[in-house]
Amino acid sequence: MALGFANGLLLVNKPANLTSHDVVSRVRKALKQKTVGHTGTLDPMATGLMVIVLGEATKLSDFLTFSDQSYRLKAKLGVRTDSFDATGKVISEVPVDFPKEKIREAALNLQGDFEWPVPIFSATKVDGKKLYEYAREEKPIALPIKHMQFSDVVIESVEPASISLTLRCSKGSFIRSWCAELGERLGVGGHMESLERTKVGPYSLEQAVTLEQLDADPELAGRSLISMTEALPEHRSIRIPNKEQRLLMNGQIPRDLANRLIVEQKEALLRNVAIPVKVIGADGELISILVAQPGQGLKIRRVFRLDLPRVTQ
Repeated sequence: MALGFANGLLLVNKPANLTSHDVVSRVRKALKQKTVGHTGTLDPMATGLMVIVLGEATKLSDFLTFSDQSYRLKAKLGVRTDSFDATGKVISEVPVDFPKEKIREAALNLQGDFEWPVPIFSATKVDGKKLYEYAREEKPIALPIKHMQFSDVVIESVEPASISLTLRCSKGSFIRSWCAELGERLGVGGHMESLERTKVGPYSLEQAVTLEQLDADPELAGRSLISMTEALPEHRSIRIPNKEQRLLMNGQIPRDLANRLIVEQKEALLRNVAIPVKVIGADGELISILVAQPGQGLKIRRVFRLDLPRVTQ
């Protein structure tokens, strides 16, 4: 197998104490490939599933906005930290003496839609500067309020001062905020002690490979690669012949193709939403993404050049 250029998605099990950038660098080194990215960060202390994009699949990042993610976590009660997690500075500590059922009930009730401040130790930007930079400089800053959604809380175990559970949340929600809020509702404070991401969109941790496995057997990437055609299962697709493919690759939307997508264009106008459509070439490869824009017809959003050598199975 010739390494150096793969197109597709690779699911990686991130270990603790590495940044998301570290994971990308390790994959880049193992596969000897320059074009590598990811679809969503994990805090250094967190473990679990990262969706890595390789080659032309990096152009899919805007479309790989997985709405739901699932996590396994442990929340420590009675200890507040400035970062809302175990890496932060302890700012208060009180004894916890609750019946386990009270902790369980508080966690199960902490589901739904919330408008919460973003944690100060986060990469969210305010006036072009990351919040954690303000925190390190001890500069006061008004924290932005963000919509967060949590659901499917399943309690695994409850100890006198901690609770372990799984939950699902919307993209961009902060599990640290959920843990801190749980502590506040119980009146003792709390923080996130551990976190593992178990699912992102349709992909689960069980499908992921480890960095150690990639280091030992780079060909595993080829055997584990999710093709670009498979990467967006929720989007509509249309197959076109070679003649239309050549026009599309040159930036032109063939008339016959536009006519075949009249329904999508009408729906975009009716619902006032943009509707992406995958365009599949004669060989079954994803060659482009079109978007039906409300009142604007079809627009070419991405064109993929897949004629470069790829990792093969």
